[in-house]
Amino acid sequence: MTEDGAEGRQVPRRFRRLKINPLRDVLPFVAVVVGAFMAIRAALGLRNGGDPTLIYVGAGLVVVGVLVFFSSTAGRPSVVSRVR
Repeated sequence: MTEDGAEGRQVPRRFRRLKINPLRDVLPFVAVVVGAFMAIRAALGLRNGGDPTLIYVGAGLVVVGVLVFFSSTAGRPSVVSRVR
C-alpha cells in the first residue's frame, strides 16, 4: 500500500486510478493503421512488379498491434465495471 494525500491514509492498489499512458493506449492503433496501409499499398504495387515483402511487414504490424492491444487491456477493468 502507498500513502495517498496529506493525511497519509493508505489506499490499496486495486482502488488506485489508472493513469493514461499514450504508448500503451495509442500505439497499437497506430501500428494497425500503418500496417494496413503498408499492406494495401504493397498489394496494389504488385501489379507493377513490386516486391511482396512489404505485404508481410504490413501484415506483421497489424498482428503486433492487435496482440499489444489485447495484452495491454487484459489486466485493466472494462468501462462497464468502472461505472458500477
